[in-house]
This record gives sequence, C-alpha cells and structure tokens, in this order.
Amino acid sequence: MESTVKSKLCEVIVTTRPELQNNFNILRRGYPKAPWSKQTKGNKFRKAAEDILKVLADRTMQIIGSNNKKRIVVLMPWRSGLAFDKSYRDAGVKRFYHLSSQRDEKTLYPIVDYEYGTAPKKRNIVIIADPMLATGNTALDAIKRMRRKDIAPPNIIVNSVIAAPVGIAKIKKNYPKVRIITGVLDKKLDRQGFIMPGLGDFGDKYFAEMDKDEMKKFIDSFELSPKARQKLKDRMLDF
Repeated sequence: MESTVKSKLCEVIVTTRPELQNNFNILRRGYPKAPWSKQTKGNKFRKAAEDILKVLADRTMQIIGSNNKKRIVVLMPWRSGLAFDKSYRDAGVKRFYHLSSQRDEKTLYPIVDYEYGTAPKKRNIVIIADPMLATGNTALDAIKRMRRKDIAPPNIIVNSVIAAPVGIAKIKKNYPKVRIITGVLDKKLDRQGFIMPGLGDFGDKYFAEMDKDEMKKFIDSFELSPKARQKLKDRMLDF
C-alpha cells in the first residue's frame, strides 16, 4: 500500500476535493439550532452523503491497490456503518463483516451484541466504516476485535465522513500504524460526545423517512443469514 498517510494523523478528503464542501453543507443544514423538521434528513441526506462515501471508498481503494482487492473486508458497525455498503460494492469489494454496535449514552462506549460474516483472517485488509469518528470508541473497539483476529495495524483503515481530533488522537495513540481517512475534520466534541459543529446523529438522518418498502429493500440488499436479517430488522425498527 502507498505511504500517503503514514506521515500524518489522517488524510482529509475535502482538502483535495473542495467540491464536496457543498455536500457537507447539505448534511449540516439546520444543525444544531433549527428544529428537526428543518434539518437535512432522509433522501436529501442520503444523496449528499453518497457522493462523499463514494469518494472515500475510491480513495481508500486507490491506497490499497487493485491487486489487493480480494483481501479487503469492510467492517460495518450498525446502523450508520451500513451506509458505506453500496460505495464499496460498486468499487468491487465482495466481503463485509457486521457488528451490531450501539453507543451507551452514559459511558459513550459501544455495546456490541452480535457479529455476522466470515471472520477476517491474518492476511486480510480491514476497512472500518464509522461515519462519525467522534470519541473514537466505536472504531477503537472494532480495531481491538480485528487485532484479536491477528489483523496487523498497517492493514486496518478507518473511514469516516466527519472526524474529531479527540477520536483521531485516541486511535493513533493506541495504534499509530492504523490509517484514518475522513471526509472532513471538525473542531471538537460537545458534552454528550457529539462532534461540533458536526451534523447530529448520522444514522438517524440517513435512515429517516424510509417507508416500509424502502426499509425492506435496504435490508434485503445485504447477504445475511435469516438470523442476522431478523436482527438487523429489529435493530432498524428500534429507531
């Protein structure tokens, strides 16, 4: 793999793709002062996010190299990480690993109650899809799980749409050789552990306004066992 991000804490996509700033403006519109009804969500949010996700996926694939495509596993923490699925499938990735992960709002640490997929092995390159790299706890938990499967830190890449310095610093302190590629770098976290200026809850906004047919189509797009499919359905209906 190339060494483009070894000399810095993370690679920020918007610095080389300034046209994406309009997409970020759409995602952030109305947050945090406007009421929920006036903030971007649903289809408009998904369309703006997908352009960013595609660029993130394309850049990550460029770094990894086409010769290593078969080694890639994309790890997607539920729910928000699922937004990365289409971009990586379009890029030719075939393997995905699912974590049913939910943040404990008191401790700000993730609670993982289910894993699904062919477990990554030592030779794999793992992309951790975490749209909002805030405290870094979700990504760090995923990294630790991959280390227990003997995935070397240089073969782990974290993707995020928006990142905060706190989360980046936490990951790099524990795993200096893990790569981080983010769409944009924001300033800080608020007391609830959300990124500022941020955009709010990525998953809530991405999946907002999906009707039953759209939700079914989305869930059916994943190659899941009956148990995993039901688990995801239950998780999606919780919100």
